[in-house]
Amino acid sequence: MSMSAHKIKHVLSVTTAGLLGAAIMVGAAQAAVANAPPSILVFSQKPAGSQVSIDYVNIPANGYVVVYAADANGKPTGAPLGSVAVNAGSHMDLKVALSAAPAPGKNLWASLYKDKDGKEGFNKQGDKAVWSQIPMQNAFTVQ
Repeated sequence: MSMSAHKIKHVLSVTTAGLLGAAIMVGAAQAAVANAPPSILVFSQKPAGSQVSIDYVNIPANGYVVVYAADANGKPTGAPLGSVAVNAGSHMDLKVALSAAPAPGKNLWASLYKDKDGKEGFNKQGDKAVWSQIPMQNAFTVQ
């Protein structure tokens, strides 16, 4: 084997090992995200028409981000204003289309549901809420 052929074989071996190592690290990072607790990060905002932004979501299984209005006591109402499907994992800057543009000063709530019925689209009866009560930090105000 010539010296240059030996160098090429060595470079290919090192490159293959490096790619394999990178693939293992990506797989480990994906597993860590899948095992991370479900979470939502959303800030008070001025909606774009009838669409609100969710800054960050981590969900352990395929499901939905669901937005609710608040009642007179500031608690989430029973009927969702909008939802968006998300795959398991972490997501940034999601947009959720609402059935109507919320008025400035209104409080909204964001929650997560796991897809349990296997049907397309959010179904409050068929899909399972991640939390029994939506955490207080999931509330945000329309500006």
